[in-house]
Amino acid sequence: MKRLTMTLFLSLFATGLLAQSATQSDNPCLVKRQDIQRQIDQAKAHGNERRLAGLHKALQENEANCTPESLRRERERDVSQAREKVVERERELSQAKAEGESKKKIAKRERKLAEANAELHRAQKIADER
Repeated sequence: MKRLTMTLFLSLFATGLLAQSATQSDNPCLVKRQDIQRQIDQAKAHGNERRLAGLHKALQENEANCTPESLRRERERDVSQAREKVVERERELSQAKAEGESKKKIAKRERKLAEANAELHRAQKIADER
């Protein structure tokens, strides 16, 4: 009897979690709000008052202004900015090669380009998730 009760309880609990996660993924503002709250909890635990103040402000702005459309636009803006950074880094690398700069400086430009590409991929992944 205990085994049946426990199995039933775990099944209901798992179903509840699945329903909750489905609801949360339908509302990206709620997901973002929960992420901010998680960061608030971490900041409290570490006694980081300045971060805590900024996070409370972010939470208030999220509650007042967040819509799925505004989040979509924000993600598109992040992707656009990352693309611009990649183009800028490519131009800097090409210019360094054309001017015959040292291998060390060219390697530095290549690293910066790789970082910009990684940021672009991250931004695109986030934009595609929602």
